[in-house]
Amino acid sequence: MDKKEVARLIDGREYGYEPFMDVREVAKASGLVIVSGASDDLMEFDGAIYDEQGCFDGGVIYFDRHGAFGSDGYATNKIEALWCDKSALDENGNVITWTYKTDIPHETFMMYEDGEPYCRGIVFDMADVK
Repeated sequence: MDKKEVARLIDGREYGYEPFMDVREVAKASGLVIVSGASDDLMEFDGAIYDEQGCFDGGVIYFDRHGAFGSDGYATNKIEALWCDKSALDENGNVITWTYKTDIPHETFMMYEDGEPYCRGIVFDMADVK
């Protein structure tokens, strides 16, 4: 599978415990990473990287091929988490709780909580990671 196929497969899911368990192994075998928000303070990585990092009220998480960590250290890869960013709206004008910015080529997908927009997550390929 490629990142576009995985993003299409998980688009529209409801937020909950382990929302990507059914695609984790396929994503991992394909070298793909799924990034999403959890609660009000976590960025979760699933698939080829399985990790989570705190980003209460948003923030930047740095990572390498082995996992994620909160400070830049030697990592050149980063994803910025945006919490309730007023410019991050769904097609109906609702603020999306979690959105992300990164220079890594990626596809996006939407997750909902009780039918409301919760997260515009991303899927990227480890082959595109520096």
